[in-house]
Amino acid sequence: MNAADGESLAEQFAEIGMVPGVPLQDADLAVLVTCAVRQHAEDRASSHLGVLASWKTMRAGRAIALTGCMAGEHGETLLRRFPQLDYVFDMRESDGFMARMRDLYQGALEGPVPLPGSDRLLAYLPVILGCNEMCTYCIVPFVRGREASRPAAEVEAQARQLVGQGVAEITLLGQNVNSYVAPEDGSGLPELMARVDRVPGLRRLRFLTSHPRNASDRLLDAIAELPTACEHLHLPVQSGSDSCLRRMKREYSVAEYSAVLERARERIPGLGLSTDIIVGFCGETEEEFEATMRMLRQVRFDTVHVQAYSPRPGTAAYRRADDVPLAVKKERLQRVLRLQRRISLERNEALVGTRVQVLVEGVAGDGRAFGRTRQNRVAWILSEARPGEEVSAEVVSASAWQLLAA
Repeated sequence: MNAADGESLAEQFAEIGMVPGVPLQDADLAVLVTCAVRQHAEDRASSHLGVLASWKTMRAGRAIALTGCMAGEHGETLLRRFPQLDYVFDMRESDGFMARMRDLYQGALEGPVPLPGSDRLLAYLPVILGCNEMCTYCIVPFVRGREASRPAAEVEAQARQLVGQGVAEITLLGQNVNSYVAPEDGSGLPELMARVDRVPGLRRLRFLTSHPRNASDRLLDAIAELPTACEHLHLPVQSGSDSCLRRMKREYSVAEYSAVLERARERIPGLGLSTDIIVGFCGETEEEFEATMRMLRQVRFDTVHVQAYSPRPGTAAYRRADDVPLAVKKERLQRVLRLQRRISLERNEALVGTRVQVLVEGVAGDGRAFGRTRQNRVAWILSEARPGEEVSAEVVSASAWQLLAA
């Protein structure tokens, strides 16, 4: 979402006559787009502000602005915490900030600036902002606000614009993307996917991130039936323990979650599955953690993103005791990584001898092309290929993290 916000800001700056994306040493204004989901993200932002403080003093007239989740969480109190900071604004209401920039720099502005041609093949397209779920560990509803879906016609028009600029793969984006409801007619994400799928020239379509409660059969059918929809589903489970899920207020059981995956695999041959796991959540016992390990062995995801629980002020879980010692969190995290490394290796090795479709995203210094399969696996291509090509290649070897194909 931050990447999408950055792209949106670049377009808005260009519209008022400012040139986005220049080297920092040439810039008059630095804008930091922040995340606040974990404390580590805030710490990184604070560190960046320290670096920018020195940059600001090197030339008169420079300014620093901050937006994103930290702006939503802390607001203008950040101006007191960081004296080098000049502006804090809400990304959802950026018009006022842009008007202020236009007034401040009007003597140096000469109308809209054409953005340079882009060679990007992949683009994020936000379709719903905010989140109505109230998971006890998550700060997103408080910093991104309640769910607000964009009009389907507007999303489709932006998709056409992106494809016209050379984008081959679009990821529909939202904190809870499968709760999308088009304001003009009440249609959902499957119908929106169908509209975007019909955009001439689009080759691949994905979406992030889904909530298990909203993973409907209609959505699974859209993945299975739409030509551009990739055979990949990222569905965060967070824990394999029902009691832990209740404390997280995830509003589903492990059995209900597993049933969604069973239906998905039945409908979508060769489906790639990925998920998110939190270890060491408040009160997590060894038995609850073992339930997560058991679920991972049973489901056999292709990829698992795992984090140790980090308390966030303002969330419901912050009122609970963070009673799993850090050493235990780290040990559990490593156990998940070791298990998943073995499962990922086995699943990738099972593809040796089969053919995969790879959208080439770049070429490394040694001349090898790389990209991703429709199932979102990283693949290296031994034969010559250029960025933007879609290559059919046979998998000749595999590791836990990537395929080698020729």
